[in-house]
Amino acid sequence: MINKVLRLLKTFLIYAGMPFRLLLILLIFLVGLYILKSLKQESDITTCLLMMGKLIIYTLSMKVIISNEDYTKYMNYLYSDEKFICLFTHQTFIDSVIIMSTFPRSGPIMNKQPEFKYINFDDDIITKLGGIFIDINVKGNTVQKIKDNVENRKSGSPPLFIAPSGGLSSQIPGNISKFKGNGAFINKTKILPIIIKFEDDTLNYNGDYGESMMHSYLKLFLVENYKIKIIVGDMIEPEEKECYIQYKERVYNIINEQYKDINI
Repeated sequence: MINKVLRLLKTFLIYAGMPFRLLLILLIFLVGLYILKSLKQESDITTCLLMMGKLIIYTLSMKVIISNEDYTKYMNYLYSDEKFICLFTHQTFIDSVIIMSTFPRSGPIMNKQPEFKYINFDDDIITKLGGIFIDINVKGNTVQKIKDNVENRKSGSPPLFIAPSGGLSSQIPGNISKFKGNGAFINKTKILPIIIKFEDDTLNYNGDYGESMMHSYLKLFLVENYKIKIIVGDMIEPEEKECYIQYKERVYNIINEQYKDINI
């Protein structure tokens, strides 16, 4: 009886605290962007981004698990002259924050939204993030920007983080979402897999089944001590004779098998 009452009380507190946590995360985000605007040194920018990400993850009562071996693997590639992109599995609205809180110098690819002007998220911010803005309405725009970024990459430069699944849930339980986009594969660039696995499917964005974006955002606030595990896979290199579609399928199969082997 007492345990049942305690569980009900805990559930009530989680729901009652949602508005406060929502406001706190908004404050972290806005203050973080304001501070980021004034920073010039690369080390200060990296620290600011990591702190923003970790504070948001902590506020949402989530725990990100990554081994020292996998973290070191990423850092070694980051501070190498390797020309590559990071491809991450993406099916919830918190994935980008998870990446920001875990990997220093991670460059996002973002579609430039008109709403960004209201929070001062502009070209200066995306440059400091090491990412690129794209226009999905301009044919070839994404592919060329990715190519230029990779070719100009130097040791310590942020690798681009790309999610070809588009953030939708997998229609096959226990598997990663199918890759919809081709931008990560057309140039046949080397790929470093960043595999994110959640303790269950609670947070998946189910837009294909009628779930609204608002609902998917709000349910991030309803978990407690929620575990997320990240694996950094081995670098995948394109084969000379395969076309980009074959490369895309091979990368999917490699990452999907690694995903299925992850235990939380």
